[in-house]
Amino acid sequence: MRGVEREEAMYSHKTVKHILEAAIDSLIDNFAREPYIHRCEHSIHCELYNMLNVHRALQGLYRLKGHRRRSTTLIHKEWPETNARPEKQGRRGNFDLAILDPKRITKHTVEDFTAGRIRPAFVIEIGLNYGLDHLRDDDRKLKNSGCRDGYLLHLWQPHKAIPDADLRELQEWCSGKSNVAAVVFTNSGVLIKRLKDAALTLEERGDPTPNNLLRRRPKGRA
Repeated sequence: MRGVEREEAMYSHKTVKHILEAAIDSLIDNFAREPYIHRCEHSIHCELYNMLNVHRALQGLYRLKGHRRRSTTLIHKEWPETNARPEKQGRRGNFDLAILDPKRITKHTVEDFTAGRIRPAFVIEIGLNYGLDHLRDDDRKLKNSGCRDGYLLHLWQPHKAIPDADLRELQEWCSGKSNVAAVVFTNSGVLIKRLKDAALTLEERGDPTPNNLLRRRPKGRA
């Protein structure tokens, strides 16, 4: 673990927001160039975590309330949702990645921390090769917990097909959303949307795999 206990004044919401958005866009560009660096979604979580953790603004330890010897970091994986979704019957799921605000850390105890009761300053949901329903569910997940700075990052590798109708729907759904980033490989090219892009648009020639090889695997098959 790099760093020692830091002062709250060293943290800036504006600075961290800039760092996070730049890291997400960089991850998008990396995936568009090399979509098979990672085999599974959790490896992508780790890549983004590492991209964030090199910045001094996100390093160090921050002391929890009521305990002189217990501190935590700002970046966390699998942080509990602030509010349980209605369909979860009171059980909270987890955000893929979360960044905490030091001021909130100092107001919460070890018990609050271990129960995940500190509201994150930023949350990120990542999806790899999922359908549109998963993207919509992630969006509802952020809204249900009142995430003002919540981001959605969804990626599709070249061997995964998105039907034309779904692709059009995805483009419409992503349009104008500054918290959504995506990469989709198709026969005709790579469609990319960075956070500040207005839409998911074609940027380069895509993978030559024929359509009949781009079918989704049946559910339940390993």
